Amino acid sequence: MKLKLIFSYDGSAFLGSATQPHGKSVQDALQKALAHLGIFSKILMASRTDKGVHASFMVACVECGDHFKDLIYLKNQLNKFSHPYIHIKHLKFMPSDFEVRFDVKSREYRYIFYHGNFNPFVSRYVHFYPKIDINKANEILKYFFGEHDFKYFCKSGSDVKSTVRKVFKSHAYSYKNMTIFHFRANGFLRGQIRLIVASVLKVLEGKMTKEQLIEQLKTIKKYNHFLAPPNGLYLSKITY
Repeated sequence: MKLKLIFSYDGSAFLGSATQPHGKSVQDALQKALAHLGIFSKILMASRTDKGVHASFMVACVECGDHFKDLIYLKNQLNKFSHPYIHIKHLKFMPSDFEVRFDVKSREYRYIFYHGNFNPFVSRYVHFYPKIDINKANEILKYFFGEHDFKYFCKSGSDVKSTVRKVFKSHAYSYKNMTIFHFRANGFLRGQIRLIVASVLKVLEGKMTKEQLIEQLKTIKKYNHFLAPPNGLYLSKITY
């Protein structure tokens, strides 16, 4: 039977989401939790996140025996072995033809800036940054809306057939003492959001012009190579 897991995790506790030889990834930790309950099939995840990036809504699938009837009990048992850095929110049996990665219609991310005094107890979960002009930020973020070739907004070595992605939402809003950048697209490349965020900040800081940003978006010339810190980034929704 195909079991879908919806879960969240603290990315600061892992060296990325996808399984790695050192075994210190989200997938490895979740695989170990499932193994405690006799589920040994390989987990397939809907998306990948870099080291230090968090998820409030990640989806994965795994094959399990048909004797697992009580999903509430199974969820509670899984959380005993996956806490404190991974939390299973919901379990659901899916049709055999469900594709956890290829059936995805959109993915959403949020990047959180905190404008208060530095606090070491939350430094892994927000990017401390001076107050942002929301109107100016949205003027810049609107350039990313629509379909573009993001070849100059992804990490080198990305193993993809196409670097074209369609962005459905790209805007900033305020919440309490924070500014949040919200992105939704049909898919994202490795490092894409962190490169976009860093480029927007460079324009706001006067270190890069809007014209240069547009040139980079049109793959004419790359002006920014730096990524925003991973700790402010959250995978927040996956839609099927």
